[in-house]
Amino acid sequence: MSAIENFDIQKRVTDSVIETCSTMLSLEVEPVAEEPPPGSGVHRMVATLNFAGNVTGIFNVQVTVDFGRVMAAALLDMEPDEVDPGSDVRDLLAEITNIVGGNLKSALNDAGYACVLSTPAITYGTDFTIKSLDMDRFERCVFRKDAHILIVEVGLKALEGAGSDLDFSTPDAMNRIPNVDLEKLNALDYRGKVSGSVLDVFETMFSIKLEAVETVSETSLTGVRNVSSVCFAGDATGIVSIHVGTELSRRMAANMLGTEPEQIEGESEIQDLLGELGNIVGGGLKSALTDTGLRCALSTPSFTTGSDFMIEALNLERYERFAFQAESHTVFVEMGVKISDLAKAAAPAGKDIHYRVEAPAAAQDPAPAAGAGAKHAAEAGRKPARPTPPAAPAPPKPPAAEAAPAPEDFGMDILVDIPVELTVELGRTKLPIHELLKLQPGSAVKLARLEGEPVDILANDVLIARGEVVVRNEKYGIRITEITSRADRLRGLS
Repeated sequence: MSAIENFDIQKRVTDSVIETCSTMLSLEVEPVAEEPPPGSGVHRMVATLNFAGNVTGIFNVQVTVDFGRVMAAALLDMEPDEVDPGSDVRDLLAEITNIVGGNLKSALNDAGYACVLSTPAITYGTDFTIKSLDMDRFERCVFRKDAHILIVEVGLKALEGAGSDLDFSTPDAMNRIPNVDLEKLNALDYRGKVSGSVLDVFETMFSIKLEAVETVSETSLTGVRNVSSVCFAGDATGIVSIHVGTELSRRMAANMLGTEPEQIEGESEIQDLLGELGNIVGGGLKSALTDTGLRCALSTPSFTTGSDFMIEALNLERYERFAFQAESHTVFVEMGVKISDLAKAAAPAGKDIHYRVEAPAAAQDPAPAAGAGAKHAAEAGRKPARPTPPAAPAPPKPPAAEAAPAPEDFGMDILVDIPVELTVELGRTKLPIHELLKLQPGSAVKLARLEGEPVDILANDVLIARGEVVVRNEKYGIRITEITSRADRLRGLS
């Protein structure tokens, strides 16, 4: 029996959820022992994080869209019907998942299980299930607020010795990550690495020859499908997801087992093979990143199946989606990556969709499509980029002025002992006096700053830089991401 069996998941999650909802949303949720109602047919949202390292697994928080509106309204001081599920509820759910999942990860680290967390992904729709395969522990915590239900699910598996040689601590003084080959990292061919791996695995494992395509039909975006997702986390954080229809999934399992598709009973064989497929493709990309000197670990695969859902990975710098064809079947592959600022890699590449959706001939505009490619349908007809205008000729150089005498150099020694007060500003707000008088220990104060925005760093009340909050061994710090220009600093002194 793994020692992870003795880790108290229920208490860690319950205490964290109750405290987060109370302090962040002023909502009192109550843990209940009852099984949650079936989710099929109900519009719901699930925020998911993956663990990687000495312990691997999945963590997700699930609410109905109606309860999500109530929660976001409590935070934003709005009415529930004024809340936008596509942004307000999504961002709030991701933040709650980061907090509660991060607390669980810290507890695991304290218990001797070194692990890191992936960035969150949001799955939403009316017909889908999510699970992580082959877990040592699975716990479900259910909470109630009036008629609403919040569900937290945790699946963990201890991997003895896995990733034990990886040290994910931040370099001293927030310096660059050591031993990173920037030239190799910036030249990494993500598309070639992922596409080549997919084509090779389909042919060698499943005897199916795929062909990359640049156009897909709208019908390929609908119907029941299976999605295998693998995350990696550390200096490089990201996700690889492979979307395969049920008919092709069954044929893949039959080819690998040497049987006919109709002889495949149940879903275990399909889940296992798609999990292995995700491991191979995601592991290949992870290996390419670690070859550049980055430190990252791979999670176990998670498996999503259904007919009406969409998966959106958040906080990624580079996102690419590919389409492949096998006879009448379409396979979609998604890849998202974020490189740590400490690696000082190339500028973010943004989003790149390597196919377009072909609408029926009678349609004038591409209709929003459900399923795997819904959020990308509108991108099919995007306009080409506007050409860059030619640069204006450089003005002639003025004649050289008579050399002025060099100023006397007093050196920096006269400045080094001047005290400077360094302040980190998380945000600001304005409160009427009657609200200010109501503040008590434990009260939550909303700040006029969106989650995820950089914090301001001031020296003697002058803005000198911006950064992001980092937590290391339960201690807070600031990672500097931007230094303000000299002109801006001088304006702050005036």
